Parts: sequence; C-alpha cells; structure tokens
Amino acid sequence: MGHEIKITAKGQITIPKKIRKELALKTGEYLQAEVENGKIVLRPKRNDETILMKYAHIEGEKSIGLAKVRELTKDLNIGLGDYVRKTREEEADADC
Repeated sequence: MGHEIKITAKGQITIPKKIRKELALKTGEYLQAEVENGKIVLRPKRNDETILMKYAHIEGEKSIGLAKVRELTKDLNIGLGDYVRKTREEEADADC
C-alpha cells in the first residue's frame, strides 16, 4: 500500500523518508510532476551526473570499504596511483 501524504495550506507536501531514501532524493533537488490518468506522478529530475552519484551511493553502501580493499590488495603491488598519474600525463601531452 502507498504512503499517506498531507497537503499543507500552501499546497506543499512532504515526501516520506522511506521514499526519499529509496530514490536517493536530497534537499534542493527537483521533481518533475505530471498528471497521468487522473493521478499525480512525480519523477526525480536528474542529469547524468546525478544518476551516476545515486548509483555510486547505492553501490557504495554495499561495498566492503576502502580500508578492506587496501588490506586485501596491499601485497599485490598494483601501483594503481602511478598508473593513473602516467595516464593523465600522457593525455595532457597529447592535448598540447
């Protein structure tokens, strides 16, 4: 069953916390409102960056954590930081 939402004297509503959390809605974000078949339909109005951040947030909550990843990979000698720096330098040189 859905959630009951009260309309204030100013026509404002409060979106229940459970729904805000499920959709990763943050203060200040916009919603797109439409009427479809006599129903109000609210959709988050997002750009690609917001969608990516929502995905990262949801997946991050499932993560084992950075400390655990570092612990598990400390003996692998990956040198990822050096690889990233080298790649950025090569891209910067190519742009010149």
